[in-house]
Amino acid sequence: MMRGYEYLFIFDPQEENTKKAIQNVRERYANMGVNLMKEEEMGKRRLAYEIKKKTDGFYYVTQIEVDDLTKLQEFERDLTLDQNVIRFMRVRI
Repeated sequence: MMRGYEYLFIFDPQEENTKKAIQNVRERYANMGVNLMKEEEMGKRRLAYEIKKKTDGFYYVTQIEVDDLTKLQEFERDLTLDQNVIRFMRVRI
């Protein structure tokens, strides 16, 4: 059974880091066999509070469908180690 999720990513706002991070997310989705239904680059925005000594972040939203939650758990573990990811959030839709 496929379940829908929405991810909000906040990346390091430097342009070369942002492009690399978005490409990395797309590649990881492809490798996991995730159905990418929608994606939106929301652009650079000021953060409500400083995170990892950064005051701005690049916002990126995706909606996906996945059948195996363990794949997402591995994906999220890797995101926490990624230097370009300031924050991310997953919501079930």
